[in-house]
Amino acid sequence: MGVNEIWANRLVAGTQMWNKVPASRKETIKEILAQRVADGKISAERFVEITGEPLDINM
Repeated sequence: MGVNEIWANRLVAGTQMWNKVPASRKETIKEILAQRVADGKISAERFVEITGEPLDINM
């Protein structure tokens, strides 16, 4: 498991906040979270709660 996966896990668990994610990791973590939505692991609403941005289904 890589650092980006760890960040994603912590964001989903609520132990870390999006504004604390390093800018250099945000795009990759958004892709991981979008994949979790596609896989049914989190909802699109949870994606928005975490990132503060709408889910781009073309990610």
